[in-house]
Amino acid sequence: MINIISAIGSIGTFIMALFYFVSVSIQLYQMKIGFLPALGFNQILIKRNKDELQLKNVGIDSDSEQDYLKLYNLGGGSAKNIKIEIYIGNQNVLQEKYINILPSNEGYLLPINRDVFGEIEKTIKKNGYQSDLNVKVSYKHNVSRKTQVLYLNGIIDSFNVYNDESIYELQFFNQK
Repeated sequence: MINIISAIGSIGTFIMALFYFVSVSIQLYQMKIGFLPALGFNQILIKRNKDELQLKNVGIDSDSEQDYLKLYNLGGGSAKNIKIEIYIGNQNVLQEKYINILPSNEGYLLPINRDVFGEIEKTIKKNGYQSDLNVKVSYKHNVSRKTQVLYLNGIIDSFNVYNDESIYELQFFNQK
């Protein structure tokens, strides 16, 4: 009889140890996810005043005309060795930028050049929705130490239209 009770106790101890192992594994996995960077752009509005486009990053207090996009790291970890390529279609790279490190809750002002504005203008004139403007962001982080690659496509949507001013929204969506 004592052997049966001892065997049941041993099985119970084994099951409790198994539950503890699963619980600790889940907590470690959640901690790992908490340190992954999540890169993305904020809301970007494009205003047309007469024949001129003006860019406005929502959340940045500035009355002056902006010619940059703000890339945010919204994750808990820091992204390192970031390479940003802005290109049209699949081949024409318009500009490349390099960032050594982007800590969490920080942003990077990504300047855009005249060719990017030209592609936005072309898409708006043809009343298009999906532009040929693409962004490739590759980065590393401390947890996996692998290079992560993010392909984004620029989509321009009509936001609001006033009497002499049209407002569009530039959004970036994952291609793959």
